[in-house]
Amino acid sequence: MDHHPNVAGAALRIIDDAWTEMARSPYLQVKLGRTVQLPQISTEEAARRAAVGNDLASRIAALGDLSGLPHEMSLALRLARHYARTWSKEADWYWLVHDPMGVGFFGIFSATAYSGGFLVSMVRQIATLAPLEQAADLDRFLALLADHARLLGQMRARALGQAERGILMPQPQVLQARSLLPGLRAAAGPTWRAGAQRAKSGGSEAFLVEVDRRIAQLIEPAYDALLAVYDDAYLASAPETVGVGQYPGGAEVYAELAKLHTTQDLTPEQVHAAGLKRMAEVQAQMQSIREGQGFKGSPAEYHAKINADPRWRADSAEGVTSVFQRYIDRFKPHYERCFGWTTQSLPYAGPLPTALEGSMTFGFYDGPTKPGRPGTYLFNAGNLTKQGLANIGALNYHELVPGHHQHLCTQGENTELHPLLQYSFVNAYNEGWAEYAATLAGELGCYPEPEERYGRLMMDAFLTCRLVVDTGMNVLGWSLEQARDYMRTNSQMSEAEICSESVRYSCDIPGQSLAYKLGDTVMFELRARMQAALGERFSLREFHHAVLHPGALPLPDLAFHLDHITAAEPAHA
Repeated sequence: MDHHPNVAGAALRIIDDAWTEMARSPYLQVKLGRTVQLPQISTEEAARRAAVGNDLASRIAALGDLSGLPHEMSLALRLARHYARTWSKEADWYWLVHDPMGVGFFGIFSATAYSGGFLVSMVRQIATLAPLEQAADLDRFLALLADHARLLGQMRARALGQAERGILMPQPQVLQARSLLPGLRAAAGPTWRAGAQRAKSGGSEAFLVEVDRRIAQLIEPAYDALLAVYDDAYLASAPETVGVGQYPGGAEVYAELAKLHTTQDLTPEQVHAAGLKRMAEVQAQMQSIREGQGFKGSPAEYHAKINADPRWRADSAEGVTSVFQRYIDRFKPHYERCFGWTTQSLPYAGPLPTALEGSMTFGFYDGPTKPGRPGTYLFNAGNLTKQGLANIGALNYHELVPGHHQHLCTQGENTELHPLLQYSFVNAYNEGWAEYAATLAGELGCYPEPEERYGRLMMDAFLTCRLVVDTGMNVLGWSLEQARDYMRTNSQMSEAEICSESVRYSCDIPGQSLAYKLGDTVMFELRARMQAALGERFSLREFHHAVLHPGALPLPDLAFHLDHITAAEPAHA
C-alpha cells in the first residue's frame, strides 16, 4: 500500500535528523571538507546521544509498516533505525565502552591505538588540512589546537572515572599505552607546526608564535597528564586478565557488540563455533596447497620457506608500495566485467605514521576526502619490510580495489543518494565487502602462484582466528596466552603481530573484528541467492552495482534491497 504523504514526510525528517547526528563525527567532517568540531567524550555527551537515539527509534516505530515507502527512503529509514539503536545505548555503556570517532567502533579505553589513538591521528590529519587563507582561519586553527588539549583532558577524566569504578586497563594494554602516548606526543608538535606554516594571511609570524605557545602550554602537558594516569601504581593494580567480560556488565555489553558488528542475531558462542568450523576448512585448503607442491614439512616450515624467498619480500617502504601497485595493476583487466563504472579517486598505498607502528599490525584504509585527497591504504612499513609478502595480494584486494576503495568511492560519489546513505558506515557491510572482494580476486585468477593462493588463505586464517579468540577472550574465559597460542598454531602471523592483534581484540575494540568473515559469508550467500533467482539474467556487474550503489547497509537490509532488485528486471546488466 502507499503511505500518506504525511508519513513519507515524517520518515524524511527522521532520516534528515539521523544524518545531522551522524555528521557530527569528525571522521565524516574531514571527508566532507567541513570545518571540524572535535568530539565531546563526556558523560553529558553520552546522555545527549542516547536521547537522540531513543527519540529516533520511537519515531521510527511510530511509523509502523515501512513497505509502502519509496525504496530508497525505506533503506535510509532502516539505516537510521540501526544507528538509533546503537546511539540509544551510549549512556548505559559509557564507562565500559565508548565510541569517540562516532562510527560505531566502541573502545574500552581511550589510550589505545584503535580508539583514542585513531582519533588523535585524525586530529593530526585535520591540522594538515585546515584552511589558513584568511585571518578567521588562523583563529579557528588556534581554537582547534586548544580543543585538542581539551579532548586529551576528557580522555584522562574518563580513564580516572573508570579506575574509580574498578575498570582498569589490563597490564598488556598499559604497556602498549605507555609506548603509544609518548609517540603521539612527540608527533603532535611537529604536525601542528607544519600545518601552521601554511598560513598566508597577514600576522602569520605572531600566529606561529602562538601556535608554539599552545603546543608547549596546552598540548604537551595534556599528553603528559594522560600518560601519568598509567603510572607504576596503576600498572601494579591493573589486571593480568583481559577481555571486557571481566568487568561488571561486560559480558552483556559484549553480546550486544557481537550483534552490532555482525548485524546478525548471533550469540558469542555461535560466533565462536562458526570460527572453529571455518578454521578447519581453511587449514584443509592450506594443506592441499602444500601437498600439491610436494612439500613434506610442517605448516611453519612451509611458511618459513615462503618468507625466505626473495620473490615475496621487500626491504623498504618504497618496495612495499611497489608490491601493492603490482596487484592493483593485475586487477585492471577484470575491472570492466566486475563494475563497468569508474571512480574519481585512484587507489594508492603508502606508509603508516611511525607513532602507530607499534600498535597496528597491518595499517588501515583512509578514504578520499572532499578537498581531493586520494583514498590511501596506510601500511605498517616496520612490519611488512621484515616479513614475507605473499599475503599482500589479499591485503591489497581487501583494502583497495575491488575492496574498501572501490566501495567507499562508489558510495561517496553517488550524489543521488541521501547523505545518510552516501556516507553510511556499517562494519559488517564494510568489512564483509572487503573480504568478499579479496576472495573475488581469487575467483578471477589474481593469485596465479601457489604461494599467493597460500597467502590469501593465510589472511583468511588470520581473520578467521578473530572469530575464535575475540569471543574466547572477551566472554568465554580464554586467557591472553591461550588466544595467542591458538593464533600461533593457526595464523602463521609473526609474534609481534600476534601480540598486538590479541590486545586489540581483548583490550581495545572488542567485537569489531567479528565483522570480516561473517560479513563476507553473507555476501556470497546473497550472490548465490540472486544468481539462482535470475538464472541466465544474472550478471556479476549487476550484483556488484546492486550491493555498492545504495551505500553500506546492515546485512538483513542489504538482503531486503537485493530481493527488491531481483524482483525487478535488472537495469545495469
